[in-house]
Amino acid sequence: MIRLHFDWDLSASCKSVIVIFIILALFFIIMGIRFAKLDPKKDEVPTKGLMFLCVFWVRWANNFAVSNINEKERGFFGPFVVTETAYLGFANLSSLIGLTPPMSNIAVALSMSLIAFCIFQFYALKYQGVKNRIDGLLGPVKGVSFLVFPINLISEFMTPIAMGMRLFGNIFSGVVMAALIFGACEALGAVLGSIVATVVVAGLVHTIFDIAFGIIQVIVYLMLTILLTRQNMGLE
Repeated sequence: MIRLHFDWDLSASCKSVIVIFIILALFFIIMGIRFAKLDPKKDEVPTKGLMFLCVFWVRWANNFAVSNINEKERGFFGPFVVTETAYLGFANLSSLIGLTPPMSNIAVALSMSLIAFCIFQFYALKYQGVKNRIDGLLGPVKGVSFLVFPINLISEFMTPIAMGMRLFGNIFSGVVMAALIFGACEALGAVLGSIVATVVVAGLVHTIFDIAFGIIQVIVYLMLTILLTRQNMGLE
């Protein structure tokens, strides 16, 4: 008899990543099936409900990609904007449904840095070419290229890492604040402590760190990714 063993000895944030991935996968599959049933010849546009929000979201992402990059790259950046805002938005708000925010784990946050790094380098090579890319890293003064090149090279790696660390720091601070308040409320007793913890954490900590900071971090990370991509593409 064959027995399959699955090792679920994972951190809480890694388990949250799995749950979020499954939820978003099901969401996009269901929405994809719904969209596939629409007749493009009739130009059917939902006017209410979840489908309307999804259509509005996709149109906003395409317009955002075109206005901030260009029409040529809409095929990539439109879906990228939808995916990134969906994942980071749900991940940063996941503590509201009892999950540990994945970005409170530095490894998960730095995985976003890896994605950003790959996008930056791909578009830098695509629009600048290998020769111009290397010349840019060497600097305009050839006599000091041996000093400028390692600095520029380190900067290429540190920029996306700094983006990931910013994401981690802001989300992790909310998790720590909530844990400290819960711990402090234990000294007030079971009943009174639970009431105070519920009011303070749900009303203040979750509102500020999960909702406000969580949404702000989605916008900031998206804008930094777009702006740095434009820079590597040689756009103003």
